[in-house]
Amino acid sequence: MINDPAKKEAQPSTLYIVATPIGNMGDITARAVRILSSVDVVAAEDTRNTKGLLSKLNLRRRLISYREHNEATSSDGIVKLLSTGKSVAIVTDAGTPGICDPGAIVVAKARDAGYRVEPIPGVSALTAALSVSGLTREGFLFKGFLPAKSGERKQFLTNLTRYDLPVVVFESPHRIKACLSDMVSIFGEDLKVFIGRELTKANEETVSFSLSDAVIWVSSGVYQSRGEFVITLFLPLNIRGEDNIGPEIEGLMGDLLESLPLKQTVDIVAKYTHASRKRIYQMALDIKNGSGK
Repeated sequence: MINDPAKKEAQPSTLYIVATPIGNMGDITARAVRILSSVDVVAAEDTRNTKGLLSKLNLRRRLISYREHNEATSSDGIVKLLSTGKSVAIVTDAGTPGICDPGAIVVAKARDAGYRVEPIPGVSALTAALSVSGLTREGFLFKGFLPAKSGERKQFLTNLTRYDLPVVVFESPHRIKACLSDMVSIFGEDLKVFIGRELTKANEETVSFSLSDAVIWVSSGVYQSRGEFVITLFLPLNIRGEDNIGPEIEGLMGDLLESLPLKQTVDIVAKYTHASRKRIYQMALDIKNGSGK
């Protein structure tokens, strides 16, 4: 008989990373319910929130706090529980632990101590958004939440212009309008974006359009108080990149290649232009090969 892992109860001295619904309770997996019903302890980002989740599942478990502000110290306590043979499940308020939520520190400590760490996969706002974004290229870059302050956010966004693949970020509702305005100033009005809001919930909305239309979309104000946003920026930039490598930049690359390795030259030029890294690398390679350096 084939062993069904979904019917396997929690094992001693094992840490479980359990994904929970981000809005729709129907997304909880049978395996997640079985693990939550059989572990000795559930470590929660917000014990009140998780108590409500367990109540909906008709489960009663011992709850302890495991959140960002006590992550370093509470992770030691969790490892101690594992050392006594207890099984522990880590959950966040919604989604998958360790992805822009607490979880990474205790996973690292549990592994270092030699204990089994087992994923109980399920919902993630990242994968939920990507699955309906129309992303067709291979690969993407996930950068998590953007900086809260405008100056830091603009610098962060400027650094993204060097990438040659789509970039996914999270943003809060009260900063979404300012965030999109900053994006327009960095990437231009025509860059294509996909935005997911209130994913899996009753007011779920997914839209795809230019950055300029995105700013208009949020200007009503209704979106600035509801749900977190997942934004996919369809980089690389094509609207300004071709114009950013002129004779001066090409000459600079030639000079840099006289004394620096190719990769370091590309890093320097990519930092100060909006051209795609791929194009910069190819041009640097052509210069290097063409000059016999």
